[in-house]
Amino acid sequence: MHSVQIKKWLLACGNEYLERKTVIFNRKTIFIPDLTYLINFKKFFLPKLINRLISIGLVIFLFIQSPAYAQEKINDEDSVRLAMEDSVKLAQAVDLFDILRGMSKKEKKPRDLKAEEGVKSRSLLPIIGYAPANGFVIGAALSITEYLGNPKTTKLSSALANVSFTTKDQTLINFRSDLYLKDNKWYIPGDIRLLLFTQPTYGLGIYGLKDQTYDININGLSASKSVSQQPMRFNYVRIYETVARKVRDHFYIGIGINIDYDYSIKDDSLNLDSANLHLTSHYIYSTTYGFNTSHYSANGFSLKFIYDSRDNPINPYIGYYGTATFRMNREFLGSSQNSLMASYDLRTYLSLSKTNPRKVIGFWTLGTFTGTGKMPYLTLPSITWDTYNRSGRGYIQGRFRGTNMMYGETEYRFPISKKGLLGGVAFVNVTTASNPLTGQPLFSSLAPGYGAGLRIMMNKKDRTNICVDYGIGAGFTGIYFNIREAF
Repeated sequence: MHSVQIKKWLLACGNEYLERKTVIFNRKTIFIPDLTYLINFKKFFLPKLINRLISIGLVIFLFIQSPAYAQEKINDEDSVRLAMEDSVKLAQAVDLFDILRGMSKKEKKPRDLKAEEGVKSRSLLPIIGYAPANGFVIGAALSITEYLGNPKTTKLSSALANVSFTTKDQTLINFRSDLYLKDNKWYIPGDIRLLLFTQPTYGLGIYGLKDQTYDININGLSASKSVSQQPMRFNYVRIYETVARKVRDHFYIGIGINIDYDYSIKDDSLNLDSANLHLTSHYIYSTTYGFNTSHYSANGFSLKFIYDSRDNPINPYIGYYGTATFRMNREFLGSSQNSLMASYDLRTYLSLSKTNPRKVIGFWTLGTFTGTGKMPYLTLPSITWDTYNRSGRGYIQGRFRGTNMMYGETEYRFPISKKGLLGGVAFVNVTTASNPLTGQPLFSSLAPGYGAGLRIMMNKKDRTNICVDYGIGAGFTGIYFNIREAF
């Protein structure tokens, strides 16, 4: 491989060029003599003052997230009382089901909105919409809620299943659940997926905002490179299940199983022909850290600590939700490599009006950090790969990915129509991620997003909304259709 090929290789790598002087290419170790590089971050990174201001804001944000910040202690009775009071007010509200019932000429029985143990509330909705990562989508979604114990002492359990097909040749099968057993003694969250998927990746870290370039200096030769999408095809199986026991008010400790399996991976833009060499971020990362480029898995056990004082898990008005998870992937469980990860998820909900609790400001932050070992490329933390695929509005799914990643969002929710059928939201968010191959750490660059959305109340009994959001990011905009709130 001569100097011209080296230059082509580095340019093809995008932001994933290697920091070391030997690389593996076609199973051969190649020495690159006297290779040095210098990245000019001046054209890319936000000014240090802005970064510091955002960092200070994040500290304040995390303080607000803390239950210690609450003016009054929220106990189980407070959450249940607000839920019961809200069900009485919602009896006078109008939802989508009321409108559909009004269009029928048949004699109508009054709807039973009373919270009762063992009574299921089902919401079946056809999916006809659009998402940046999927294109146009058609399918069906089923939302089920039920009290698995006395409503006075037990939180509302929920499950959401959907099957959909997209114009980007994708098949999506998802099942997510949050189950609270009698008297909230056990909490069982789950996330199961089967995806036959196509999706571009954009490398690791935060690069390419508004098509900005970063400069590389190679042996005195300067070159500029912008981040472009790298199309991929892959199938994905996810099985996350946790069983947690209540140890005191709102606090749970549990163990879980975590399975991530990616197979039939095809890197569409990868070209190993020396005459037209083009190496992708996925290929470089996988060969650098010893992963098979066509399939891999991350399977392990997790220890989880949970705090949940929300009055409603679907659409909270008040309360806190937080998790701290320590995940251990092991080869004897089928994992490609041993690794250790830590993650957190913190959410705060503050109702701004006693007379109209739907006026809510919510705060959300989550983060994932890789400890020992390495995770496969497609299982690294990435936006819109959280449980309900809601992070990163303003960008396409998978736009930002890293070995470590943090995300923060604030959303204001408010009613529009007097009877509650229509509501709205306004939101802002920010993402930061790291890249070990370029040495980019967390907070060295930030990707902001913002937008607004419309809410249509589908089922007033459990507060399920149809959500339509318009998000704006740096160099990207998108429309997002979903059932239930972003967080």
